[in-house]
Amino acid sequence: MILKQPQFSISNFKISEPNQLLELSFIKYWENLKPGTVIKDRSGDFLIIYSPGRRNNNEGPDFLNALIWINGEAKKGDVELHVHESSWITHNHGANSRYNNVILHGVGTFAKSPVLKIPTVLLDLNQEKENQICAIPNQLFSNIQLNVLIEMGIYRWNEKVNLFHGNNEERKKIYFIETLVNFGSGENRNLYREMGTSLYSKLKKENVKQNWITRFMDCSKKFKWHKAGIMPSRHPQFIMDGIAKLTYDLFNNESNQIPLNKIFNIFKRYRFGQVSWVEWCGNVYYPFQAGYSPKCFDIYIEKWFGLKLPGIYGEVNRVFGGKLTKDQMKSYPIAQGILQLKKHYCSGWHCSVCKVKRAL
Repeated sequence: MILKQPQFSISNFKISEPNQLLELSFIKYWENLKPGTVIKDRSGDFLIIYSPGRRNNNEGPDFLNALIWINGEAKKGDVELHVHESSWITHNHGANSRYNNVILHGVGTFAKSPVLKIPTVLLDLNQEKENQICAIPNQLFSNIQLNVLIEMGIYRWNEKVNLFHGNNEERKKIYFIETLVNFGSGENRNLYREMGTSLYSKLKKENVKQNWITRFMDCSKKFKWHKAGIMPSRHPQFIMDGIAKLTYDLFNNESNQIPLNKIFNIFKRYRFGQVSWVEWCGNVYYPFQAGYSPKCFDIYIEKWFGLKLPGIYGEVNRVFGGKLTKDQMKSYPIAQGILQLKKHYCSGWHCSVCKVKRAL
């Protein structure tokens, strides 16, 4: 345990929790809100939280895509949390376009007068609430639970394969876009998707490599890339040139005609490691190839089952370290199943209907 020097309030000679730690407490509190929670805003109106949203580890609002019943209407948007209501002004969020979609402001203390026109709620950390603890026992899974995770992973596989159903031109476009998305982390994935959509028609007839790279880099500068919460090695500013060169080598040719071992060498040439390679195969290349025909589907789902991650995702290890072996956690299908479980069950604490728990 690391002990930090406490902060002292000169005005009342009391020890106070640093604002940053208190704001993290608010984030944890909001993240654990159960769907259906009712909160009263500063005007006395009641709000129903259908979904607290997805925690944003990048720049911008603390939670994205929340679903809240406000003034007799279900609204979808972002949520920003502060220790003090006035922090919205001191942090200059009003001048930052990332905050344009905020529909709710959660605070520890109200200002003398409302800061925003959107609903503002007081967050009470002392409010009694259930401890959110995973209901799955800390014991190694049997084949029954492993099969449940694999089935959930297959669901994600089918979603990806379905992206590539359509005419040949549409398939190529999605293949290009999803290749870019594969290099993104967090909210940058959506930005890569926008960039790929914008670039595809401009690049598909470009045969000169330097022109391709110039167009690619110019387009990337138009986006406000996130850096917070992303490993430096995955920051767009450090890898964009490599992505531009890699995509030229792939898509200036008919990449589905390039042998897979040569594509692997292209990844190595531009210093993209084993994780990027495995994720690209599992999320993009294999589903793309599987979309050609039922025969191709059978061939590439078998290859997908054989994929192994070079290491264990940190979040997977924290939650399932006592439930799965290291080798199992490196299995790509099982890792995909865990992501599906987290997205549809863990994030909303739907323990009563958790497929893994029910399989115990």
